[in-house]
Amino acid sequence: MSDKGYEFFEHTADVGLRAYGATLEELFVHAAQGLITLLVEDSSISPKEVRPITLDADSVEELFRMWLKELLFWFNTDRFLPGTYQLDEITGASLRARLTGERFDPSRHLHGVEVKGVTYHELSVRPVNGGWEARVIFDV
Repeated sequence: MSDKGYEFFEHTADVGLRAYGATLEELFVHAAQGLITLLVEDSSISPKEVRPITLDADSVEELFRMWLKELLFWFNTDRFLPGTYQLDEITGASLRARLTGERFDPSRHLHGVEVKGVTYHELSVRPVNGGWEARVIFDV
C-alpha cells in the first residue's frame, strides 16, 4: 500500500486506481487525491474557492463512483481542482462535503492524463482489515 493512500495500476488502455482508508471518509479523500494527481500530476492547489457537494446513491460503490464523476465533471466543465476535502457526513448511501481549491492555471499546474470517465468495470468498495479499500478504472 502507498503512503499516499492510493496507487495506480495498469489496465489495458485505461488507468486503474486502488485507494485505501482507515475510514470511509479517508477512502473517499484518498481516491479524490488520486484522481486529481492523474489530472494535474503533483501541482500545488491553492485554497481560493469553496464548493459544497451533496450526493445520494443506492450503494457505497455507486456513491464512490458518483463522487469521482462529480470531481471529474467540475474539472472538465470549469477546470476546478479541489485541494482540501471536508467531509461533513458520509454513509454508505450519502455524502455531504465542502471542497476547497482553485481553477486550473496552466502557468502553475501541469496537465496530466486526460480522464474521459469513471467506469463500472471492476468497481469495488469493501471493508478490509478494519479499514476500507476501493478499486476503480478510469477511461483515458
